[in-house]
Amino acid sequence: MPAEVLPFGILGRPHGTTGEISLRPFHSGGWSLDSAPLPLAVTIGGLHSDSPATITTIRRMADGFLLKLEGVSTREGASSLTGRELWLPRTSLPPLGAGEFYVEDLLGCLVEDSERRVLGVVRKVFWNGAQDVMVIDHEEHGERLLPAVPEFIVSIDPLGKRVVVDPHE
Repeated sequence: MPAEVLPFGILGRPHGTTGEISLRPFHSGGWSLDSAPLPLAVTIGGLHSDSPATITTIRRMADGFLLKLEGVSTREGASSLTGRELWLPRTSLPPLGAGEFYVEDLLGCLVEDSERRVLGVVRKVFWNGAQDVMVIDHEEHGERLLPAVPEFIVSIDPLGKRVVVDPHE
């Protein structure tokens, strides 16, 4: 079952003295948060625990957004959230188009090539500065890295937890 919340971005520095905080989306070309209906219930990811929060205002800025969260009214309160991830409910995001997927849905998927040879399981996905990269773990053959881009991904079945790839070997 796909995750009910998805990582959207990193909370940055406080802005001003009233509790506003910056948010840098993980994917700058993705869905624009300022089109979301407010208030918006979100999750703030932490090192040791996650906590619920509610976005009450959103303003666009050059490389992201400025947010106001319910109950955060001081610069110090906003500062305590710096560096934490903001996760959005999947239901608040627009429907995916044909061939689109959320990177988070790759985690735990069995990876096979077009010949149905098992390459392993996606254990992690990271951003290398140009694209997302799947870390595929195979019990016998170890770890392999494969870009999570259309040139390599043939099909994805997030509910069936299966990805078919063309590793270009």
